[in-house]
Amino acid sequence: MKRSYLLIYLLIAFHISTMPGADLRDVLAHPENYNQRRVDLVGIARVPGYFYLFADVSAATKTDLSKALLVRKNNFAGNEYRELDRQWVRVTGVISSKPRHGWDPGTGVLLDRAQLLRDRPAPRIKDPMVIGVFQNATNQAVAVRLHPSSKTSYDEEFFLGPHEADKTPIYEGQAVVAELKGPDNVRLDKREAGKPIARCEIRFRQLLPADYEYSPEWSDKRTFYYRITRDRIELVPASEARDRNP
Repeated sequence: MKRSYLLIYLLIAFHISTMPGADLRDVLAHPENYNQRRVDLVGIARVPGYFYLFADVSAATKTDLSKALLVRKNNFAGNEYRELDRQWVRVTGVISSKPRHGWDPGTGVLLDRAQLLRDRPAPRIKDPMVIGVFQNATNQAVAVRLHPSSKTSYDEEFFLGPHEADKTPIYEGQAVVAELKGPDNVRLDKREAGKPIARCEIRFRQLLPADYEYSPEWSDKRTFYYRITRDRIELVPASEARDRNP
């Protein structure tokens, strides 16, 4: 009887043991060979949103999902792993070659651990995104509306309480700020916006360093800081910005 238990234990341990150094290209080509196996995979990460792992720089640059493995996270609203974007990483998890109802289709790896490989130089992959940090320096809650001049981008609205700050991708265009009316116990997004109190043109192309597209997502090379007061929205140097990391 004891031998039977030992045999079952060994079979289970073999089934869930990690396959070291599994080749990502082979997993993508033959996922059925790895189904329900625990693997260590090395590739280039692309995040945020869905987490994809690419085997080569070309596919990662083009975000060619036909050459990517979906990294499935247990909690989609949890860690976005932004610091891993456009970096070589090691992902450990269990492969599933079957779609999961109500989750996501196709082959994926259920994430257990993702590790940045610091001994590998970061791939040269461009990311044109520019970040704006907006700080409400007033004593009133406000609504901030961003109106991009490009027809390929969409308007955005977000809300800031007194002396709060937030960051968001920005595009050249216009920013308009309006005070929010309503009692303090009402959520900001449920309050009524009054007349605009401040506005400014968002212009940054001439201010960006030549290599900003290769910088990390939250680098100061691609980040601009705006302070909202009672009558203006002013661009301020990073060294003077308050609450730089909302």
